[in-house]
Amino acid sequence: MKYIIQSEIDEVTGVEMEGQPENIQEWVGKWQALNPIGIYFSITRRAVTIIVDVPNEDAMWEALHSTWVLTKSYPTVWPVVDAEEFPKQLQRAGAVS
Repeated sequence: MKYIIQSEIDEVTGVEMEGQPENIQEWVGKWQALNPIGIYFSITRRAVTIIVDVPNEDAMWEALHSTWVLTKSYPTVWPVVDAEEFPKQLQRAGAVS
């Protein structure tokens, strides 16, 4: 399933992160291990948007936790599906039989 993850980094946390580039590299490595479709950094908003397609959410939760710890805020997560996947997801959620 595909997910869009967005994390905004407040100014104080951003300054702290910049002082420890090894932590940023470790965090990016957690997301790169999921072979993301894309990782996009917004310099003007201090935000990162990550798009992943993961067959198993367990590894994603580990990356989400590392994001939460590093940025001191929980990222926003949006599950996204295409027209082919949508009926399967409705069935998974129990909305249709």
